[in-house]
Amino acid sequence: MDARSARLRRAVAAILPQLVFALALVALYRLAGEFHLRDVLAEFSAIAPWHVAAAMLLAAASYLALTGYERLALGYVGKSMPWRRYGLTSFVAYAVGHNLGAAAISGGAVRYRLYSPLGLGAGDVARIVAFCTLTFALGGAALAGVSFVAQAGEAATLLHASAGLSRTLGAVLLATVLAYLLACAFRRSPVRWLGWEFELPTARLAASQLAVASADLLLASACLFVLLPSTAGVPFVAFAGLYMVAVAASTASAVPGGLGVFESILMLLLPAVPAPQLLGALLAYRLVYYVLPFLLALLLLSTREAARHRSRLVQASTWARKSLDLVVPQAIAVVVFGAGFLLLLSGATPGAESRLTALDRFLPLPVLELSHLAGSAVGVLLLILARGLLLRLDGAWYATMWLLGAGIVASLMKGLDYEEALLLAGALLPLWWTRAQFYRRASLLSESLSPAWFASAAMAIGASIWVGLLAYRHVPYANELWWQFALDSHAPRMLRASLLAVLLLGSFAVLRLLAPARATPSSPSAADLERALPIIRASTESAANLALLGDKVLLFSDTGSAFLMYAVSRHSWVAMGDPIGPPREREELVWRFRELADRAGAWSVFYEVAGGQLPVYVDAGLALSKLGEEARVPLGHFSLDGSARAELRQGHRRAGRDGLSFRIVPSKCVTALLPALRRISDEWLESRATAEKGFSLGRFSEAYLRYFSMALVEHQGAIVAFANLWESDSREELSVDLMRHTRSAPRGSMDFLFVEVMLWGRSQGYRWFNLGIAPLAGLGAHRLAPTWHKFGRFVYRHGDDFYNFEGLRQYKEKFLPEWRPRYLAAPGRLALPRVLLDVTTLISGSVIGTLRRDEVPGRARAQRSA
Repeated sequence: MDARSARLRRAVAAILPQLVFALALVALYRLAGEFHLRDVLAEFSAIAPWHVAAAMLLAAASYLALTGYERLALGYVGKSMPWRRYGLTSFVAYAVGHNLGAAAISGGAVRYRLYSPLGLGAGDVARIVAFCTLTFALGGAALAGVSFVAQAGEAATLLHASAGLSRTLGAVLLATVLAYLLACAFRRSPVRWLGWEFELPTARLAASQLAVASADLLLASACLFVLLPSTAGVPFVAFAGLYMVAVAASTASAVPGGLGVFESILMLLLPAVPAPQLLGALLAYRLVYYVLPFLLALLLLSTREAARHRSRLVQASTWARKSLDLVVPQAIAVVVFGAGFLLLLSGATPGAESRLTALDRFLPLPVLELSHLAGSAVGVLLLILARGLLLRLDGAWYATMWLLGAGIVASLMKGLDYEEALLLAGALLPLWWTRAQFYRRASLLSESLSPAWFASAAMAIGASIWVGLLAYRHVPYANELWWQFALDSHAPRMLRASLLAVLLLGSFAVLRLLAPARATPSSPSAADLERALPIIRASTESAANLALLGDKVLLFSDTGSAFLMYAVSRHSWVAMGDPIGPPREREELVWRFRELADRAGAWSVFYEVAGGQLPVYVDAGLALSKLGEEARVPLGHFSLDGSARAELRQGHRRAGRDGLSFRIVPSKCVTALLPALRRISDEWLESRATAEKGFSLGRFSEAYLRYFSMALVEHQGAIVAFANLWESDSREELSVDLMRHTRSAPRGSMDFLFVEVMLWGRSQGYRWFNLGIAPLAGLGAHRLAPTWHKFGRFVYRHGDDFYNFEGLRQYKEKFLPEWRPRYLAAPGRLALPRVLLDVTTLISGSVIGTLRRDEVPGRARAQRSA
């Protein structure tokens, strides 16, 4: 039921913007009146150059003001950096967010990619995004409020309301702004809303928010205002309020860039402005405020690095690729999607008569007709392949390169559209330049069908059909139009091209819907475990041995040289750690796992991942939460000498005096010891009134333990403690997993075992000994730290009644380890409690199974995941 509900929610979320977009197109068609598309283009061309120059200056000033959002947000989260750092981030984030829509998500992803190398975490970026969103809303409310109050009569006329209602609405908006400023001035406690907690900024910071946002929105509205015809007759103050109404509606619609919605609202609110003139001005505004900044953002990232290395002309392309990698593959997917939309628009509009006449001298009519259809077909295929580029598929890259070439040829052969051919060539160049980014060997047909992407493609085709109907509204429809073939038969060509586009997209959707369902995940077979064994032995992560428990599904890469282990718990598909294998194959496995979970309507979760892989999980749309810190002891110079390890040295000598001895039994000889080890394990479980755990913890399984050498502690000839060793051929990391001892084991037996294993590991050439994770250790203590960190620190300090958090950290600290963070990569905050519940259920079988206080030494490795 959960999977079905999740799929339904995703479908509704995808269809709703599509319906809004379709309604906006219908509204535009109704509001446009009787005019031809060429009328709009003529009005667009008639805009005075100095008006365009003024609009460009105002747009630049608006984007400059947007960097003020960023500066204030950084101050709110307690960070500081030079303007050139956050200025670039702000410009790129807003240029991408304005064009893709859902600016908090798309712009947030850009911010994370640019800020993470500077030391900002996912929590910091989330708070920056929230702060900037609030700043925008604050400025919008203030601007609209002033407009509705100061120009009540004009606003009332344009809003089709009374002047009193206009003043009331303006007063409410201004009162809301004032209430926020007063709350920031006098309220000291955090604001709690729907389970979220917010720290209010200072009064000075709140006032700065209002000033910066008001300046930005005034400049943005002025950018459009100067493009309007002089006959518009709307005062700027009143227009600013109407502009905010249109911006609010387009933002709420969830349509990318508010395309169609923004235009429809303004046409409705400005009926006195002739439709061709208004649409011409809006087209110019889209180019100046949206398209040009987006293209500039892509170029800026490249030239920024190239400027640093002018003397290295040979390396210029390499540096530019590294810069573009910050927005690849998202930007490339948008560019290719735009190229497909351009071909569809070209197929829906008439060609220049003079060019068609010139072309008719060299090409027969059937070739021209086929080229027209081919251009539209290529356009649809590019819309589809843009999804594959977003997923970094190498096959999508090759197909797109060929299709862009075919689109260039079709553009020239159907109407000598050299401008269109140049734009397609401009899309082909960055695609060729970033070839290395598209390396996933997968079929587009095997990927999950994204409802949102399909809806976007359908919206693009619907928009092109709408443009075609608008362009040929003076041509009465007749069935004979479908079969008319002549040089000047533009409307029939549009009809045939539109039908082909709809059929192609529909065929792709049906093909995906009829694809066979994936098999339900099953436990690994003995052959699977043997296949994974050499990959585990070659791994630098000792936890890779958890795959041999046999309780997790093994997902192998296409080459079979890497795998990912996971288990299913209620609504969550939980992967244990990072994928195991060569780095090049890990990202492919992350995406495959993400898609498998998505098909099942489940959350994809990665538990205890390392810091080096975090960008991969962010690219996959997951949020990061710190789980704790992992202790690793460097073995190169490990010894018991010196005052720092005096306690360990004294305990080790005492164990020797008590008659304890240590030995390691090779894995081939472990079978004979299993009955004795079973008795020790059962006694250990009984003494703690607990049951075996799993997933991230080893359990007593004879099949599992036969894979490993065994470290034994003996007293008077009897085994009193044991632990299986996680070894590797790389000699990078050594660890222990299942640790059990008898009730009669002398005190300090486990410390003795640890020290002896470390000394043995040093003699065998191992670099590190992994002591496992200290849960909730190292979480941020700053007052502006994320809510998860605050909750985690509270549990860490006060949760000793059910788990010895601080004791575990202190116990591991006496070995003088180096600490490194471990993270949970999972869906956003609202899903985090359920995800943690699902993970806990996987490990302990129930939540109650973990709410028990343990001795620290007896579970040193097991504590890594509790």
